[in-house]
This record gives sequence, structure tokens and C-alpha cells, in this order.
Amino acid sequence: MGWSISRLRNMQSMSRRRHKSLAVTCALVVATGMTGHSQAQLYKWVDENGKVQYSDTVPPGAVDRARKELRTDGTIKQETQRAATAEERRLAAMKAVEDAKLKVIQDERDRKDKALLSTYTDLADFDRVQDRALAIMDSEYKTLVDRETLLKKIAALPPGAAPYVVPAPPAPPAPPAPPAVAGKPPPAKPAAPKPTVITQIEARAELPRLVDSMMRKKRDREDIAALYAKERIRLAALIAANDATINGASQKAAAGAAPVAPARK
Repeated sequence: MGWSISRLRNMQSMSRRRHKSLAVTCALVVATGMTGHSQAQLYKWVDENGKVQYSDTVPPGAVDRARKELRTDGTIKQETQRAATAEERRLAAMKAVEDAKLKVIQDERDRKDKALLSTYTDLADFDRVQDRALAIMDSEYKTLVDRETLLKKIAALPPGAAPYVVPAPPAPPAPPAPPAVAGKPPPAKPAAPKPTVITQIEARAELPRLVDSMMRKKRDREDIAALYAKERIRLAALIAANDATINGASQKAAAGAAPVAPARK
């Protein structure tokens, strides 16, 4: 390899100064040969017995360990970190999956925040939308309550009572009737009221379904109200943060444009 005896002794002396630990370490030294036209790599390490060893390949016991590549003057040229263990690789993979999930959640939160700020101009605007939506649900619930009261009244009629016509649930407005056509028969007359006993049977059969609808409507109203309350808190925080950013930028701009007072003599 073209090494001089004096140069090898110098390297051994430098090794004793730099490697006092008995732990197995590995350093890569790039040295220039005597001719100056070729380069060789020499690995130097301290074995378990404290002896300095040299070879032109990485020691088998240090392949996965941290090592340093040194220049001929002993300074560090490159440092290689040790290889990760199987447990460390497993934990790193788990962390990568968890980080990916958190990023998806954060991206969705950012999307919702942007939608909130672009939908409502201020909290008063948000409150108007909230009150209108809850008022519609309250009206629908009241309609169900009125229907329940009527059905209970019919179910409680005494035997032999006069026929009772149960009003149908409110329906959307029908489209305008077409103009009458000559020669067309008139519309049929409404059917006669059903006997009271039939009306009571129908009312009692409808009551459980109506009560179930009322319970669902009440839960829906509570869920919507809770969602609005949560979104209002978030919107208030976003507006405050946005205002603080704007005010901070304005103050910096004003401070930069302020005239500088002359220095006192």
C-alpha cells in the first residue's frame, strides 16, 4: 500500500491520543500513497482488548455502528450514524403512520376554519343563521306536539261518540289546479267521515310512530344546537386571531413609517 514506517507510527501515536475508550469504535482514514497519484482507505479501531487494529475493510462488528471518516491530518471528513435496530424501525414506522393521521386531521380542521371565516362576516351573522335554523326545527317539533295532542284526544273519545275527522298532517302547498275543461266531470265529493271506532284505531296506531318522530326531532335539535355552540367558539377564536394578526401588521407598518426623532446634541 506504499506506507512509510514513520507515517504509520505517527498514525498509531495519534490513535493513542484520540481513542482512550475500550469500546469498539471505527474510523475511516483516507491516505495518499507515496507516489501522490493513488489513494487508499485504512480502517482503524480499538478492539475489546484495547489494542489498535488496522484493515482495509470495515470490521464486521462495526458495520451497523456509528463511525467517522477522517482526513490524513486527523480531522473529521464525514460521520456515519449507526443503523437503527428492528425495534427502532418499528417505532419509527408507527410514528410515521400516526403523523400521517394527525396531518389529515389538521388539514380537515384548516379546511373547516377557512370555510367558517369565508361563510360568516362576524359573530352576529353566525347568530342569525343559528337562530333561523333552530327556529325551523322548533316549529317542526311544535307541529308534531300538536298532532300528538289531537291523536290522544281522539283515542280518548267515549264509545258511540260522533264521527271525528282527523286532520291530515300539514303538507306542502299543492300546485295550482288546471283550468276547468268543458265536458269534464266535476271532482268527486269528499268521502263520508269514518266511524269513531275506526278513527280511534288509526289514531292509536299512529301515536307510537309520532312519539318516535318527536324523540328523533328533539335529539336532532339538541345535536344541532351543540354543533352551533362549538362552531361559534371556534369562529370567535379565529376572528380574534385574525384581528390580532391584522392589528400587529398595522402597528409594524405604522412604526416603520413613523418619523425618526433627531438625536440630541
